[in-house]
Amino acid sequence: MREMNLTLELIHIKDIQFGETTQVKDHILEINKEELAAYLHDDRLQSIQIELARPGESVRIIPVKDVIEPRVKVDDEGNAFPGFLGECEGTGEGRTKVLKGVGVVTTGKIVGFQEGIIDMAGPAAEHCYYSVLNNVVIVAEKKDGVAPQEHETAIRLAGIKAAKYLASCAKNMDADETEVYQLGKTDKPLPKVAILFLAMAQGLLHDNYIYGVDAKKIHTTLLHPNELMDGALVSGNCVVASNKYTTYDHQNNPLVKKLYKRHGKELEFVGIIFTPSCPGLSDKKRCCTGAINIARTLGLDGLLLPEEGGGNPEADLMMLCRNAEKSGIRTVMIVGAIGEEEAITDTTPEADAVVNVGSRIEKMLLPKMDKVIGHEEQIKILAGGSEDSICPDGSLYVTVSSIMSMHNGMGMTKLTSKVY
Repeated sequence: MREMNLTLELIHIKDIQFGETTQVKDHILEINKEELAAYLHDDRLQSIQIELARPGESVRIIPVKDVIEPRVKVDDEGNAFPGFLGECEGTGEGRTKVLKGVGVVTTGKIVGFQEGIIDMAGPAAEHCYYSVLNNVVIVAEKKDGVAPQEHETAIRLAGIKAAKYLASCAKNMDADETEVYQLGKTDKPLPKVAILFLAMAQGLLHDNYIYGVDAKKIHTTLLHPNELMDGALVSGNCVVASNKYTTYDHQNNPLVKKLYKRHGKELEFVGIIFTPSCPGLSDKKRCCTGAINIARTLGLDGLLLPEEGGGNPEADLMMLCRNAEKSGIRTVMIVGAIGEEEAITDTTPEADAVVNVGSRIEKMLLPKMDKVIGHEEQIKILAGGSEDSICPDGSLYVTVSSIMSMHNGMGMTKLTSKVY
């Protein structure tokens, strides 16, 4: 049987600027912003503007909906984000061009109250992974009368279309670096390990999309890790900004990369069990039973259970942990930010190996920025903000839950711990 082999061809970008032609020249991404805005046209949107935000600049982006890395397939007629902008065949194998060091950020008037902040400088930038990227910001404003669900759909499509558009200009360029991902056979018996990926599928703007399909509409399934890295999973989520997973996170999943490095040495990386986290108990039981049955069929010895969001999904986490452990499969959970004032909402005795990614109730003063892309006043209604968040001097006083992916459960975070 031929193994799935994915080659990421990286083009390293050191700066972004506007120009007459969208191209990569001397590691600088030049963008024709009028052409890009026209490509992103959507009847649901009143206006589309393109802004640039570079690392170290005094720029704040708010409210952030999603972040996407520009990628496009080299071999398959320039397909990207299967199920949305291209065919599904070929996902997870072949050649994919990547503009490394670039993020596509979507913003505009708020979609749902759980969106966040990216500061390109200052204390928030020290904790935000996206602050080190050269960010192409899509400021998309909806027309009057467009419902929040349609607004979210339009801005989600704008982000992934922009990512494909930008990467396409480098489709035929020589790569600066390549990364090859292939799960080969192991030479000796090793513990079999998988990631049990619990994806939000809650409705009310709390959804993910697998191959273009709302996760609420699917049952638990097994994915090759290359599929996740090649655009099969797109975020449509408005969970708390500090511990949401963006599309960028799925494309660059640190857990996948870590297990790949240990594959064949310390463990056998079997794949990703993808299961939706639905709001109702009957669906939770259905999906959790399916996930553990797949794990048992694969003969797994261990499971990693990262959490996205918090509250309702913790019932799924504990159910999965309990059923896996009773089946002889050891589990390690990576839970959303919790602390003394915000405890986890469910538990089980079998949950004896848990990683906590930090407390999101800590307060932070964010200095005034020279430029704001988006709508800073929206902090008053964002999770982590309040009516008093905007200080008289223009600074923001917020909880860290408003900073994008600060407490990311898959490891896309700059937080760490020290022993004193």
